[in-house]
Amino acid sequence: MPNYALSVLAKGQAVVTARNQAPELRRKLPTVMELALKNQEYSIPNAPELRKSDLRPVEIYYQTKRAQGAATSKAALHTGTHGDSGKVELVYVTHVEPFSLPRKIAQNNILTYQTMFNHLYEEAWRNLRNRHDTSALAFLVANRMQLAAAVVNPQIASANPGTYNETNFALEIAAADKARFMQRAKTYMAARYFTGGYDVVADLQTAAEFEFQMQQGQANNANMSFQFAGSNIGTTQDVVFPAYTAGSALFMPARSFAGMYWNDPLNKSGVNAGENEVGTMGTQLDPFGSGGVGDISLYTKRADTSANTTGGNPQDIVDQWEVSLIVAYALPPLSVTGDSVVHLIGQAAA
Repeated sequence: MPNYALSVLAKGQAVVTARNQAPELRRKLPTVMELALKNQEYSIPNAPELRKSDLRPVEIYYQTKRAQGAATSKAALHTGTHGDSGKVELVYVTHVEPFSLPRKIAQNNILTYQTMFNHLYEEAWRNLRNRHDTSALAFLVANRMQLAAAVVNPQIASANPGTYNETNFALEIAAADKARFMQRAKTYMAARYFTGGYDVVADLQTAAEFEFQMQQGQANNANMSFQFAGSNIGTTQDVVFPAYTAGSALFMPARSFAGMYWNDPLNKSGVNAGENEVGTMGTQLDPFGSGGVGDISLYTKRADTSANTTGGNPQDIVDQWEVSLIVAYALPPLSVTGDSVVHLIGQAAA
């Protein structure tokens, strides 16, 4: 039943404690979104500064890799290629959460206006974080490495980490190598010349295996934590890739996944016209600590809320709120079609 009808002041009532309210308000942990927002710096100058309007596309240029030569002797009049450049265009993902709060519903309720607002505002942010986390994971999966097996297999032959599945564009770790998933993944990445630290997005199954291996290993007495050095593992509660029912993960070089929030210039400069239909526009930092900054819009209008028979009124004032979070997700550009720094690695079922 909407509009706080059940909590209207009609009987002896109490409010549940914050601890006992938590199960109702639970959401998934936005690990993928937060991984991206840690890496705001993506271009020079910073890409969000170039986007002066939501109608303005932002193009980012990079210098492409120069193919190695085959010459083995010097020449008097040597000539060479000039090199080339490429570009990527940022795509911004917008999620919006509106809510309204009639003032007389609050005055007739055990819950105060401030209590109702605090709850609705926090719920808006929880929903934005939840939705953006889904978008961030979808971005990584959609932009994973998708090269043909004829290209990948020669590259990874020295590592022999598993079987490359050209249909799923994924390395598959054999069931017999389950305890060596991390080693196989690292050699796979190294064979593709991605060395150093890695950011890993693992589903719950894979993360549980990692945790077990880090602490105990197969024999319950062998510490295998050395396998995980240089790997920043984030656990997502979503399915990374449904084809791998035994679990899967996304591997990428550390700090390569960027998420750049953007705020409308009018919100950044701020508007405060008072309690009317122009209202207020501004920005607010994510209260739960992701580092994202959202656009806030508020306007106030008279309304008839008597349709809510338990707490409404034919002469009411309604505050209309909107919280939005706009983020561009990006990866380091690669000039080869289908190539990417993101690699899907799946656990083959026994």
